[in-house]
Amino acid sequence: MRRRLIILSIVIVIVNFLALAKKPDCPRADIRVSYRCHREYLRTDGKAFIDELQMILLANPAESKFYNVKCEYIDSLRSTPSGYAQWRKLMGAAAKLAVETGNFDAVPAALSHLYVFKSTSSSTTTVYDRDGASGKYYYVEPLTELQWQIGDSTKNILGYECQQAVTDFRGRHWTAWFTTEIPIQEGPWKLRGLPGLILEAHEASGQHSFTVEGIERSDEEMRPVYSRKKYEPIDRREALKALRKFLLNGDQMSRAIIQNTPDGSTIEIPDSDDRAAPDLHVDFLEADYHD
Repeated sequence: MRRRLIILSIVIVIVNFLALAKKPDCPRADIRVSYRCHREYLRTDGKAFIDELQMILLANPAESKFYNVKCEYIDSLRSTPSGYAQWRKLMGAAAKLAVETGNFDAVPAALSHLYVFKSTSSSTTTVYDRDGASGKYYYVEPLTELQWQIGDSTKNILGYECQQAVTDFRGRHWTAWFTTEIPIQEGPWKLRGLPGLILEAHEASGQHSFTVEGIERSDEEMRPVYSRKKYEPIDRREALKALRKFLLNGDQMSRAIIQNTPDGSTIEIPDSDDRAAPDLHVDFLEADYHD
């Protein structure tokens, strides 16, 4: 009997060791880049607003991750029962405060739910996002090879000598500034493929831009998305169509979410008088989804 227990113990140890050995490590970054992202966006009543948010790029020569730190923190909270309970309390208290004072700073919600993972080793781009109120989706597409035209113009950004390059990508004309002093062919969002890191990029309409705020060496792990099994696969263009529809028609849905807070209480919100025509000229980073 004792011999059987010893053998069983050895088997368990071996199985656990093999399981750990097979567990893949997350790729680690060489650099951490902070970008200020300017965007014109639509509220759920179809009216435009302008905001700026910070996004982070973790990158090495083969892999990258582009994401919002606050979003990842909230996703980490919501991924465990205890964290989710904490988030519910924070959300309920912040929603009441926002209605009473108009101050939304305490609301535990992110301005962007976007994650973009790019991999030259697998030649893929994987995007995680949401389609409006709560629907989570992801899609995998071939790694984009943008057709850049490098110009003669140069300028200095954060002490780095940068060159100008332009390209057309999915309905928008982009101008970027990159530096060969950081020879990683990466950049914010899906922009990549130049012989150096992209420090600044803006598209011709002025609705979207990325401006570097800081660069540092880093060996931070490029962790996968929390609760990624809850994301549903979707076609990229269909995802953009669904989000556009939500933003043009989702005012009542958003009001219902705010009124019925996670702690079970109900907040009365008067009807809005702003029912003006939607700002249809405002569009997403990719504008090639229209029929």
